[in-house]
Amino acid sequence: MATRASKYVTLGQWNLIIFVTLCLSLHPGFVLKRDEGGFSNYGIHIKTAIPYTLTYVGCVFFTLRASNVMPVIGRESRVLVALLRSYALICFLLLVSTYGYSVNTPLKDLHGVVGLIAMVFDPVASIWLYVRVRNFNWDRTWFGAELVGLVLGVLDFFKVVHVLFAAQAVIAIGFGFLLVHATHQIETAEAVAS
Repeated sequence: MATRASKYVTLGQWNLIIFVTLCLSLHPGFVLKRDEGGFSNYGIHIKTAIPYTLTYVGCVFFTLRASNVMPVIGRESRVLVALLRSYALICFLLLVSTYGYSVNTPLKDLHGVVGLIAMVFDPVASIWLYVRVRNFNWDRTWFGAELVGLVLGVLDFFKVVHVLFAAQAVIAIGFGFLLVHATHQIETAEAVAS
């Protein structure tokens, strides 16, 4: 049975899946090619800018909503609320830094720094999430996806292979599932404790 905060987190993650898929279907060539680009390519093209924007606006809205309805009783719920708010802030910064990154080098560098923060935040936060929910086989799968995505991100960062979108997608999928499951587990435990 879903709890209030986990319902909002789930809606935020479904929002991501739906609008990323829409962006991919509108123009797969931005990211699915030999010299693969990142998801931000969808934010600077007129054809995909609206669904790209809705990807992050929805995720930020639902994640903040989850952080606001999460019962804060113990340490784990306080950390989870901080994690949810940090995630929402990073998504917001990714969105707003996208629009100007093709204008000049400083804006491109700013977007790159925000992207790097996101690529590190999700796997690091996933360690904390995984420790709380590691009782199911699927949790190991999603945590493993995080690690694979992190390795792909490192390989892309050092220009060994150009697989930025693959790294972003794998990290986002692993993180999303762990976030939903951990939110449900922690919220349920807090409700029982109160």
